[in-house]
Amino acid sequence: MMKNIYRIALVLIWIFLSGRLIYTTYFQGGSGTYLSLASGLRELPSESEWMNIYLDGRKMGHTVYSIENQGTSGYTVRSTTIINVVFGGLESEIHLENTAIMDTIFRLEAFNFRMISDQYSTHVIGKKQGTTMTLDMIQGRDTSRSEFKVPRDLYTYTAIQPMIASKGILEGETIRVPAFDPMSNEMADVTITHEGKELMTIEEEKIILNKLRIEFKGIPSIMWLDDNGITYREETIMGMMMERTTPEEALAKSQTGEVDLLNGFAVVPSYPVSKPKKLKQLIINLAGVSPGILEAISSNRQQIEGLDPVRMTLSQEATQVREDDLDLNLKASEMIQSDHKKIIDQANWILKDMDTPIAQSRELTKWVFDYLEKKPVASISGALDILNTGVGDCTEHTTLYTSLSRAVGIPTKIHVGLVYLQGRFLFHAWPVVAIDGEWIDVDPSLNQFPADATHIALMEGDFKNLTDLIPVLGKIEITILEQRY
Repeated sequence: MMKNIYRIALVLIWIFLSGRLIYTTYFQGGSGTYLSLASGLRELPSESEWMNIYLDGRKMGHTVYSIENQGTSGYTVRSTTIINVVFGGLESEIHLENTAIMDTIFRLEAFNFRMISDQYSTHVIGKKQGTTMTLDMIQGRDTSRSEFKVPRDLYTYTAIQPMIASKGILEGETIRVPAFDPMSNEMADVTITHEGKELMTIEEEKIILNKLRIEFKGIPSIMWLDDNGITYREETIMGMMMERTTPEEALAKSQTGEVDLLNGFAVVPSYPVSKPKKLKQLIINLAGVSPGILEAISSNRQQIEGLDPVRMTLSQEATQVREDDLDLNLKASEMIQSDHKKIIDQANWILKDMDTPIAQSRELTKWVFDYLEKKPVASISGALDILNTGVGDCTEHTTLYTSLSRAVGIPTKIHVGLVYLQGRFLFHAWPVVAIDGEWIDVDPSLNQFPADATHIALMEGDFKNLTDLIPVLGKIEITILEQRY
């Protein structure tokens, strides 16, 4: 139930890897001519290439890519990825499909992205005209459109590699370009650095390879390839790796059913919390997270008392509301569809007998908890799709609650972080509501009003900047200093 935040982050890593490993389309010697890695390709090949995806040495899926040369129109890059994951004993298969249309120098012109899981599907269509990006997001039976400004020269990570391959890169050189991520709808610079030559042993043969470091949104990846453009390996954080393979090997059964990621990515503290629901204060040291991130989200409920190491006191205390926070946390968005008639009607029906914000918030907490079937899902769905489907974990509970709450005029924000359950801290999301001039944390996933003192917030927002969490995953350590009851 708690792992959807991590699942989305994990899927983002895989999509990002899928784009970066487009270099694997240069495997066939006769399909493209490489002068050298420094000078670049004469022409790009069109054969599909297959890659296996591994987590800690166990296969968890595969991906296939192709580049189509459209002549004077530019290029089309297609990628299909299938990931098999297990969370909390439940196995899920996630399908990711992405088509990117680029001009002749690989600048993004349009894309078509789909994410399909057991319960939900999301379809994002993007089109760039000049400095305006138009997005159509289709979630279930609902479609929303948005527009925003982008750089005139904009790339996508799916096409970063062929752009670099055609241009060439020298040892010690760093290339930086703005790129767009169609899944998270985020934009940031991608940096590609040639870190020099490295001797590696591949299948008992020693080979001198070029080592490239690629970073996007703080997510590092290392790629090793030879001067003919053949990629031998790519690795990224948390034991994830991709290797080229044959279609037969790629389609073979994955092995991730052997390991439940709920256990693999939990944060086990130095000492157990004996009675989390009765805690008045929990004092901890928190390592692996930038103090700047924590200071930005400090509150009466989550007080930072030292920075080296980060010492934090958690409680259930409310925090005074700033007036400039109210309007921001009443707005609708692609996921928080608080202005949709069906969401407004549902909220009014649930709260028809409630006349105070505190009673409304308490009732919403219980209703969302009772309404949604507790099941780990992979989705980036909006509130209307969640209401129609009736299934989800913490992300779905929080999205639906926040939308219903804002629909009746209660300012509500979202915290993403950790919560203590059954001897470990799990990645989690929960709403924070403004009642009588104070922010109060609530948790519809756990039916808690207010949320208990083990909730550790790491970021705030409407799930628009989840990739900011990725650099801390697998690095967090929690030392329990004191429990006060």
